[in-house]
Amino acid sequence: MIGLDYGNLWRWEDFDPSRLSSLMRSFHALWWVAGGRALDLWMGRQTRAHQDVDVAVLRADQKQLHETFGGWELYYATPDHRLVPYRSECWLEVPLHGVWVRPASDAPWLCEFLLNEHEDQQWVYRRNPAVRMPLAEVGVTALGGVPILVPEIVLLYKAHELTEKDEADFRIALPHLTPSRKAWLLEALDETTPDHPWARRMRG
Repeated sequence: MIGLDYGNLWRWEDFDPSRLSSLMRSFHALWWVAGGRALDLWMGRQTRAHQDVDVAVLRADQKQLHETFGGWELYYATPDHRLVPYRSECWLEVPLHGVWVRPASDAPWLCEFLLNEHEDQQWVYRRNPAVRMPLAEVGVTALGGVPILVPEIVLLYKAHELTEKDEADFRIALPHLTPSRKAWLLEALDETTPDHPWARRMRG
């Protein structure tokens, strides 16, 4: 890790959707709360404890992060889990996709921005570009006007990790998925991870 205060490394702000929305007003591009917090906002209740905050943006809009958070500390995460200072002259390409942001070295992190791929007006799944969705359908607005990733995309990302919390999120969210959302997720899992245990459960 470069230039990091280890004592503050894993501290995160308490999630405040209104504060995030206020900070993102000058981010003139698409963005969506992602991860487990997106599922909670979608269902209208907190289903479990969360540590961090994930926010999805498009890779093509990464320069907007520097313009929006000028004067803040920005780091990008490497595949071997190091954090490296993210300078305004840098352009992150695959496989780099995580950008951590905080106002100062002694402050907790606001969130991790996750750079998502797209082609024209199609969102593209990083792990398999055959899986796509129109950008206009990638997000919905939660209570309070906060944009969030649709649950089927959140669960697709979680299906790759399959941690205990991801299993819990799938179990809680599954009964709330509409037939069309469930069908999209099932097709995406069949395309990316044949015989995935979640696909078997959805079929069952």
